[in-house]
Amino acid sequence: MLSKVKNLSATANKPPGSLIYTGKGEKQNQKLVLTVYNDEILERQEIKSSKELLDENRNVVKWLDVIGIANTETVYEICRTFGIHALAQEDILNTSQNPKAEEYDSFLFIVTKNIFFDESGALDTEQICLVLFDDSVITFQEYNNDSFQFIHQRLEEGKTLRKNGSDDLVYALIDSIVDNYFIVLEAIGEEIDEVEDQLLEKPEKEVLNRIYRLKRELIFFRNILWPTRNLASELARGEFEAIDQKTIIYFRDVYDHVIQMIDIVETYRDICSGMLDTYLSSIGYKTNEVMKILTVFSTIFIPLTFLAGVYGMNFKYFPEIEWRFGYFGFWGVSALVTIFMLRFLRKKGWL
Repeated sequence: MLSKVKNLSATANKPPGSLIYTGKGEKQNQKLVLTVYNDEILERQEIKSSKELLDENRNVVKWLDVIGIANTETVYEICRTFGIHALAQEDILNTSQNPKAEEYDSFLFIVTKNIFFDESGALDTEQICLVLFDDSVITFQEYNNDSFQFIHQRLEEGKTLRKNGSDDLVYALIDSIVDNYFIVLEAIGEEIDEVEDQLLEKPEKEVLNRIYRLKRELIFFRNILWPTRNLASELARGEFEAIDQKTIIYFRDVYDHVIQMIDIVETYRDICSGMLDTYLSSIGYKTNEVMKILTVFSTIFIPLTFLAGVYGMNFKYFPEIEWRFGYFGFWGVSALVTIFMLRFLRKKGWL
């Protein structure tokens, strides 16, 4: 997660618009998927070049999904074909961007983040950029995570989405990304419940490691949610001409979802802080119990050590040295002292 630092230094001291990919994707996994639809037709196919999209002159919405952006030459070709500004091209390849929206002369550029668990179970992000034109949408996905499978299902199963324009498709894509946050957040909540149960039953070092990992994940999540909140707020206020008035109200729902998740994340952070305090208290309690037992034993053996020390002295004339029951008398006195000390400690409430 946080240890996987992006290659941000590669963009240092470079002129604006430099096309340098800073993510972890691989070139061979790149593909272009073109979806064309209206209320009557729906076509989806993998294409070789973005120029095929320019040949589409029907009254349809065109969605070009670029899956994998490690091949900068392909990204540059697509952006040049559609007149995407050089600064937007740089933001597409610089995967450390915060969620944001920027309006250019002929298109609206949006950066979002998809959150998911990788193969090792660690939390990671995928940058997804959306470019909105009058009748087409281009999405740039960093990985092939099938992030928009539910959008494809909606297009296939019903015509509601297919009756609207390209701005409604952008809303559906962003809404799908934000809804996925709930799934990830629910998984984090379930792990918090497990850690709480384990903390009460058997607080060990493993529990402490899980608590710290959860705290890092929640900080990571919050750092994505706050810029997403600002993005949703801008889209919901109707600040961009590319978003139709009838679509703006739906972005308010996205904004409400993000606010709800921010509250959940803050609640989870408080719970994790409380669990950390509980763990430290449990460790302190266990340490006190151990010290109490050791103190009891030390207290009991102090007088016995005194007696053994006295009778271990090498004096020639010892009053009890020739007494027939001296040995048993010594152990009898030791037993009485032990019983007295135990009763005394118990009376004081130290046992």
